[in-house]
Amino acid sequence: MPHIGLYRRATAAALVIGPAILLLDNLLHPKEYDPGNEAGQLAEIADSYTRWQLAHLLGFLAIVIFAVAILGLAFLVRRRRPALGLAGGALGLAGLLGFASVIAIDGFTWGVLGHVYGQPGSDPATVENALDEVQSSAWSLPFYTLPLAWIAGMTMLAVGAAREGAVPGWAAGLLVLAAVLAGTETAVIDNTYFILGAATLLAGGIAVAVPIARMSDEAYSAGGSAPKSL
Repeated sequence: MPHIGLYRRATAAALVIGPAILLLDNLLHPKEYDPGNEAGQLAEIADSYTRWQLAHLLGFLAIVIFAVAILGLAFLVRRRRPALGLAGGALGLAGLLGFASVIAIDGFTWGVLGHVYGQPGSDPATVENALDEVQSSAWSLPFYTLPLAWIAGMTMLAVGAAREGAVPGWAAGLLVLAAVLAGTETAVIDNTYFILGAATLLAGGIAVAVPIARMSDEAYSAGGSAPKSL
């Protein structure tokens, strides 16, 4: 198949670059408070507005890049397990759409409210009520729960790749663990947890990317086999 080497190399690169940018995002991210502390959250954003928006912009970039990794893994798995590759790829991409939605809500919306909060003449109580409404609205639930699809999709793709011998079992297990940690960030409000999830995703991405990078184009197209020698 033409350009198969490009697909393989892009998959391996995206498995590393996407999580690396996500880790940078979470290291840069200002403190995030639990719901109910709107005044503290808005004050934090007002004090670090540029850093807040930049962190979420990096997060969005990481999502876009990681979409390449999901498509590449789905391509790898689909050769021998077409249904698993299709389902894993579709769920993984759906989960990324959820992450992108959360980035828009938490990043842009909270960020703008925090920026307004810090401006002279604004009504703090009104802005706090607006943030509370954004945080507690039931309309946000579809966006915040959709990352669960990403966990399911990544699990399918990692397990499928391991079962066909494309990647080691331990590497697939590490990627699944990373997917669980990163995928539950929308439910756990803790910056340390965010960093842990991103760091684990980077480790899992590297563990899976290395055998894919060493794999021949023919093996990648066929669904995986023993890596070629360096």
